[in-house]
Amino acid sequence: MPRLTRKSQSTPRAHSGKAGPRGGDTAFKIKIRGRDDTPLSMRELREGLMEVARRLDSHVGKHRAKWATIYLTVVDENGQAVQIDAASEWTIFPYKSAADEHGA
Repeated sequence: MPRLTRKSQSTPRAHSGKAGPRGGDTAFKIKIRGRDDTPLSMRELREGLMEVARRLDSHVGKHRAKWATIYLTVVDENGQAVQIDAASEWTIFPYKSAADEHGA
């Protein structure tokens, strides 16, 4: 199973040049890695993403995510980089039921 790591926000780190709200870096980073940095199978990636969802469940009703971006480096069985989609990007808008929209 992939490991999920959490970096303490109090630890200084190199800045990417992109600032968070009001100039502070408030982003929460989630890393999903294979053991010994081996590439993850798509099944392992899915398991890692499901673990992220389970951990976020404890924050339902308390917090919202402004947005999330996931960057995947996808490789074939020989370790060569590949594209899984010609556009190289998917934008997903989670489904909201009418009850969700109207607070029911």
